[in-house]
Amino acid sequence: MVELADGRGAIFPAEVLSIGKREALLQVGVPECHPEPVPRLTLLVAPTKHTDRFEWFLEKACECGVSCIQPIWTERSERKVEKPDRWRRTLVEAMKQSRRAWLPELRPALGLKDALEAVTSGEGAPWLAVAHCPVPDHPEWQRQSLVNALPAGRDVVIVIGPEGDFTPEEITAMAAMGAVAVTMGEHRLRTETAALFAVQAFHVLNALQ
Repeated sequence: MVELADGRGAIFPAEVLSIGKREALLQVGVPECHPEPVPRLTLLVAPTKHTDRFEWFLEKACECGVSCIQPIWTERSERKVEKPDRWRRTLVEAMKQSRRAWLPELRPALGLKDALEAVTSGEGAPWLAVAHCPVPDHPEWQRQSLVNALPAGRDVVIVIGPEGDFTPEEITAMAAMGAVAVTMGEHRLRTETAALFAVQAFHVLNALQ
């Protein structure tokens, strides 16, 4: 017996009837349908310079329950190379390994401004936060703890920058759009670590409700 998943909430029980060199014959049963998890967490993440680190993040974020990943290009992105097919394969493998019923949505990479407009337009705009390091030129900028600021039971969008962080101009523009400036603690985290921290904080908060 094996399980088949369509990535859209349906899990099909199946029995292997025969296996050849290039094909297998299965008898597929009635699917068990799982509703899409709510609330939704969308991460806007700048892909890392080394693609293996970004793929590690994709794998772990899928296992931990992210809903949507939007790769973004920023002023300080060091390597603007998109690998959608490879990234999607990483997500599919992680979905199967973790027995998730829903495959996280992977959107085409966009510039920061276009990505923000895409996720905040329309009715029922999500809670928006930007995680960034202290800015020496603007010591007056205050950041809240992400753990304390996250709202429970609400769709959330969290923006994570590249290795060199966001520029002051990008932070100012996101603040003008209503983004809450947040921190993930006193230590400086890598992009992929910060993004995974955000996934875990979101799910721990909503699991306690």
